[in-house]
Amino acid sequence: MAKFKFKFDSVKKVKEALEKKAQKELALIDLHIEQHGQLKLKLLDEINSIRRSVYNKKISAAELRFNSQYKSSIHNKIKENDQEIKTLDKQKNEKVEEVIQKTIEKKMLIKLEQNHFEEFTAVENKNELKEFDELAVQKFARTKK
Repeated sequence: MAKFKFKFDSVKKVKEALEKKAQKELALIDLHIEQHGQLKLKLLDEINSIRRSVYNKKISAAELRFNSQYKSSIHNKIKENDQEIKTLDKQKNEKVEEVIQKTIEKKMLIKLEQNHFEEFTAVENKNELKEFDELAVQKFARTKK
């Protein structure tokens, strides 16, 4: 029996590599989203600590003004962080679509390979049966003489 060789094997390998690359990029985007989420929590904790520090002691008007400006700068950072998270979410959705597309392409090639293999085995089995029939006819012809 001959060895099966899928003629689109190199294309399949490239598709698998592209799919893995897209999955890694998606994981990286998820990591960035997680990091920005952690940064937002830290900024919110910092705002809460400023609020607690104002209530616990007497402070001057200059310190109060400074704390107010500091809180507003932190709020601006939070808004920028939220905007970055929205951008990353949009990129994530695009990457998810890309990964889905790459997976579909890879699965199509796998299915094509299976179909080619089934055709190959059917043809090989048919050829083997012909050879066995020929051998049987030759053996029968020798024993008849």
